[in-house]
Amino acid sequence: MFDRDDKLNKPVPTNPLNLGEYHLPKVPVVTLENGATCTPQHYFGFNHSLDSVEALLNNIEFSADYPVFVSTDQGGLFLQVGVVGVDNYERNVSDKTRKIVYGRKWRVEPNLPTSEIIQTVFLAIKKAREHELRELFTLDDALTHKTSTPFNCHQDLPLMATHSDLFRGKLSHQFNVASVQTLLASLTVDGRFIQLSGFQKRPNNYLLDITLSKTEGNDHQGIGFSELDGAQISLILNHGSLNELLFQLMDEILKLSDRFVEEHLLYKGFARFSRQQDIVSLARFSVNTRHISATHFDESGQEALRLHNCLVDETRVPVIFNEAQKRRLLEVLK
Repeated sequence: MFDRDDKLNKPVPTNPLNLGEYHLPKVPVVTLENGATCTPQHYFGFNHSLDSVEALLNNIEFSADYPVFVSTDQGGLFLQVGVVGVDNYERNVSDKTRKIVYGRKWRVEPNLPTSEIIQTVFLAIKKAREHELRELFTLDDALTHKTSTPFNCHQDLPLMATHSDLFRGKLSHQFNVASVQTLLASLTVDGRFIQLSGFQKRPNNYLLDITLSKTEGNDHQGIGFSELDGAQISLILNHGSLNELLFQLMDEILKLSDRFVEEHLLYKGFARFSRQQDIVSLARFSVNTRHISATHFDESGQEALRLHNCLVDETRVPVIFNEAQKRRLLEVLK
């Protein structure tokens, strides 16, 4: 059942440790369904560094247009996604120069499990693409005759809150094929036009079928969002509202981008987040690697694990210095 260390007469895991990982005392060894033996990550300790995180990044594949950096500052380790492409706001310019911009910093604690670092890269890339798409969703305003990006992330929220009366609904309450077509004609997504290909009023909602046009010259897995080319989107609106249509359409476009990342981000060639991975097998794998019997993990080993986890949890408790913050959180923390 197990690979054996004859000298110690105990099972030996066949999965090697990654840089920045170490075994906790008396770790269990389990056998997977394919016969391989391993010590699950749940029984590891972690002490990640620039070198260990770089080693992980070297095994992650996605797109050259989204390079992932690891660096450190006074706050510790962090990941940062770069986005290589043209300026989203340089319109009507024939010769657009490609450049790199940088997303927000994603903190990486040294004791963060290896899998969670990979998942942080996954989330950071998804959010970097979302940021770009929100700037590439354009609306031609009939009143000002200007083109804007209403879903972009750079709006002045404190100013908006001060003047919230400005944002009360102004779109026409008329909701029919003609009003929807007129609205869609004023929109583009990364240069793609949007057409209404189906409109159905149902007893409790509306069902709209939307088609995005194709663009030429987009690189696969590039900033051109090739997954949007010719995409067919079905929107369900709980009530007839052009405003609701805009929000739902943005949501569905972001879902297409997220699915693209799920299918194409690889770690050591494995698409962990792909929906091609059988979810029942994933559930069984979780059971096999986390529900360890006392036969393979005795009380002293379990106690060492509990102590280690408590110490890790303590490192994640924020220290509150500000009196105003203490007052704000007092009721919650009671």
